[in-house]
Amino acid sequence: MRVIVTTAVLALALAGCSQDKAPMPMESVSVEGAMAPTAPEMADAVATSGDAAAPQAPGAEGGASPSQPSAGAPMLAYVYGVGLEIPARGVRPLMTSHEQACRTAGLRVCQVINSSINAQGEDQIYGNITLRAEPRWLETFRGGLEGQAKDAGGRLREQTVASEDLTRQIIDTSARLNAQKTLRDRLQQILRTRPGRLADLLETERELARVQGEIDSAESQLAVMRERVNMSLLNLSYASKPTAVTGGTFDPVISALTDFFGIVMQGLGGIIRLIAFAIPVALVLAPLGWLALRWRRERKAKKAAEPAQG
Repeated sequence: MRVIVTTAVLALALAGCSQDKAPMPMESVSVEGAMAPTAPEMADAVATSGDAAAPQAPGAEGGASPSQPSAGAPMLAYVYGVGLEIPARGVRPLMTSHEQACRTAGLRVCQVINSSINAQGEDQIYGNITLRAEPRWLETFRGGLEGQAKDAGGRLREQTVASEDLTRQIIDTSARLNAQKTLRDRLQQILRTRPGRLADLLETERELARVQGEIDSAESQLAVMRERVNMSLLNLSYASKPTAVTGGTFDPVISALTDFFGIVMQGLGGIIRLIAFAIPVALVLAPLGWLALRWRRERKAKKAAEPAQG
């Protein structure tokens, strides 16, 4: 009697995704002969996967499992933005103090993701810092930014807050992960207890490798999303405070005065080069011109003498 493990695979996927009412696509794997599980074993596998993948309702006995978060608690990823406007001389020291405060808190609490600074002259400086930090520490840090800006002679220019709800994505990924783990355990059990043909064993091992790859991918996605929920982002932007007359206002005049003598010398040099180029030309053309004029005069003289002789 030939039994197809594909039925069990699809049943596990349907049980794991029953909460979203959307079946998860799975690749079919057939194992024949001695490797085929009996009907009671398939029923037990489906029941086991359904129990493992279905999340418990909030308030149910025992609460939600660690790998399956409760749908009642929203999981939000926050991104904060703060713009500071301070005198140019205070931009670098303030940025350095903020980076140092994050590093002092430790990697478990705060991480410097990005830091950059751009200077356009002495009076125009712009900088950016991106931090990923634990929400409580970040709240305290943000609370002191306005006072630090005032102490540096500037002000807090703007504040923004944005959030992304990751609740559904985390729950869906957790449910899919639980179903995949149940399927993996079942395939491992088949390999251990149902020896059969070599081709069937290889097919089952390939399916097991595929399922394990999906498990690793889902665990990575889940870890990234939970990290975004557990630690918020803060984008700090620094801009130098504008002044009435900046040091760069007179730069064109200063540059022109500095280049004045250089330009004059370049002009004289060009004239000298022109004279040097004209001298050899004149040495050649002057005799030729003199000979041409002499020949022309002699010709005119001959023409004038001919009528007189006649």
